Amino acid sequence: MQRFCLNLQNKINEMMKKIIFTCIAVVTLLTKSAVAQELELPQLSPWAQVSQKFGLAQATITYSRPAKKGREIFGGLVPYGEMWRTGANKPVELKLEGATMINNQKVEPGSYSIFTIPGATDWTIIINKNTELWGMGGYKQEEDVMRFTVKSTTVSNTESFTIDFANVKDKSATVQIYWETTKVSFDIVSEFIEEGKKNIEDAIAAAENTTGLYNDAAEFYLDNDLDNKLAMEWAKKSVAQKERYWNLYTLARAYAANGMKAEAIETATKSHTLAVEAKNTGFAQTVNTSLEEWRKN
Repeated sequence: MQRFCLNLQNKINEMMKKIIFTCIAVVTLLTKSAVAQELELPQLSPWAQVSQKFGLAQATITYSRPAKKGREIFGGLVPYGEMWRTGANKPVELKLEGATMINNQKVEPGSYSIFTIPGATDWTIIINKNTELWGMGGYKQEEDVMRFTVKSTTVSNTESFTIDFANVKDKSATVQIYWETTKVSFDIVSEFIEEGKKNIEDAIAAAENTTGLYNDAAEFYLDNDLDNKLAMEWAKKSVAQKERYWNLYTLARAYAANGMKAEAIETATKSHTLAVEAKNTGFAQTVNTSLEEWRKN
């Protein structure tokens, strides 16, 4: 019995050694794999990201930036008339937040790929739903959201492929794509009117910060040629809370928009006086410009 127990113990010890050796080997392999995955080296076409807020929308573009390195790009490295992933590695990713339009077509919030077909004078811009492609492998035209054509222009030489935003306005921003001496661009427009109206409605229902809130609501309606009577009602409510040079001017604008020039001039004069007292010279000049215009008519 003693010999049997001894043999059994020896077998157990051998099995434990094998298990330990196997575990060590697995851990070693996993460690080497993790080290390999963590290896970071300079990228030939490094990633970049640009983001722009406009209206009630925001656009974010993520892309890679290959360098020219003395090569002929368009008509050479990038052939004319052929689809291009637009940069290197993955296609350009465009993330849209808020209600927007591209090429007069509504685009739902979300992420999209941008492909292009460069030409000597015209480029085709392609907005596609699939953002998980590498290069153009797996591209399907039926996943296109839209295609449209833009003219290319000549610019000063650019070494690295670049995408940025320009001409940022209240309602839109221009996407610029350029490399070498060629640039193309297109606008993204913020469709913010309905969203803005809804935000005003919700804020007024909450009844917080009513002086500034009613003034902002009135300005929004006046700036976007909406309901002038409602704008005047809100401007009056703001002034009723407390007279400030800025909400008096909004009320004056509302009077003018409703054809009440005498009231507009009287209210704007008061606004100008308060602006001067507050030493806000720029605002006082703005009010004075409106006063001169209203007094002429």
